[in-house]
Amino acid sequence: MKHTGISIWLGLLVAPAVVLGAQGLNYALVQLACASGQHTVLDAVSAVAFVFSVIAAWLAYRRWRGTAGRFDGSYVHRDACQPFLALTAMLVAALCAVIQLTMWFPQWLLSPCR
Repeated sequence: MKHTGISIWLGLLVAPAVVLGAQGLNYALVQLACASGQHTVLDAVSAVAFVFSVIAAWLAYRRWRGTAGRFDGSYVHRDACQPFLALTAMLVAALCAVIQLTMWFPQWLLSPCR
């Protein structure tokens, strides 16, 4: 298999790990946010995870557009691997961004002490 590049791995593996890590870190920081009365620390963690997921999706999109092209009548499996992996990475990273946004939304509305 050809060299896949970092943009594919960022979208496929790192973006879900960052979103899950942000969720765990937010849970760990709830007591600190409740004691201080502000949830800026929680918002910062969620914002970093969201921005990372969006950037990973954008990089995977660029990789997909760069590798995707018309294939001739003789289908070669290896020629389709790069565009497929890049498209999958873009979709996974975009889904991670949406998930992070939906986990971040209640932090805007609710107090961390609830």
